[in-house]
Amino acid sequence: MKKNLTIESNLFDGIEEFLQVAEMRSFSLAAKALSVSPSAISQSIKNLEHRVGAPLFMRTTRSVGLTQAGESFLERVGPTYSNVYDAYEFVRNLGNRPTGRLRINLMRGAVEPLFAPIIAGFCETYPDIELEIYADDALSDLNLGGFDAGVRLGEALEADMIAIRLSTPFRFLAAAAPSYLERYGRPQTPKDLAHHRCIRYRAASLGMTPWNFQADNRFFEVNVTGPVIVNDMNSMVVAMKAGVAIGFVGEPVVKSLVAAGELEFLLTEFATSTSGLFLYYPSRKQVMPKLRAFIDYMQENLPKQWESMGLR
Repeated sequence: MKKNLTIESNLFDGIEEFLQVAEMRSFSLAAKALSVSPSAISQSIKNLEHRVGAPLFMRTTRSVGLTQAGESFLERVGPTYSNVYDAYEFVRNLGNRPTGRLRINLMRGAVEPLFAPIIAGFCETYPDIELEIYADDALSDLNLGGFDAGVRLGEALEADMIAIRLSTPFRFLAAAAPSYLERYGRPQTPKDLAHHRCIRYRAASLGMTPWNFQADNRFFEVNVTGPVIVNDMNSMVVAMKAGVAIGFVGEPVVKSLVAAGELEFLLTEFATSTSGLFLYYPSRKQVMPKLRAFIDYMQENLPKQWESMGLR
């Protein structure tokens, strides 16, 4: 059965004075250290002794010593008070400088193009921040999951989120390895995909994701079939490079592979664009220095890196 415990509001009153006198064995020196009068120190100790129900010090005109009760009290309250003080200092530092664990919920397909260019520099610049990257394609509740922020496509975000742009809009494109195209041919229109082997993507809680295209200012979906189903972009890229089937990905994910000749973009004239990647967090959430440092670093450094990679 749970005990009904009531904590007095003045529980810690006099503790700092007690610890100071116990350390210095002097009321006057303790008063000087705490910048109060000796009489104020004496009164605080008297009040504390009254609350605990036992004398804590043996006082003479020449010395101050601890009673048995005082020794026991010091043994127990000293570490506890120190922990409470450390907790205050730790939280105060969290509010004043970039430090602590920063948890970012990131869609899997954005890990490579988004974090590869900046993660080493960020960790070197902010050594007191412990960066945790949680790859997840579901649109998770940030507060429920204990995340500081997330990264998603702009069209997936709720209206009550603070959203900070990380990339310009980019295309979603079909792509395949040269070995696939040599064996199965090249689709000329999105309708041709019905006769091709395609990699299907199962989004968390959303089922199979259709492939989106546009023609004559009209948007339409194509439901594809094929030998492989994946639930993250890395797996899709592996299957594409192996020549198993055609994939459908964000352009930044495979831009370097296309440049290297390992993949080829298909049906580019029918490609649709997304609004781009955004870092987001709840509007009611206070922006801690660790998150502010991350936002500022991303905005300053990511565009330069992406431009060098031809992604902006």
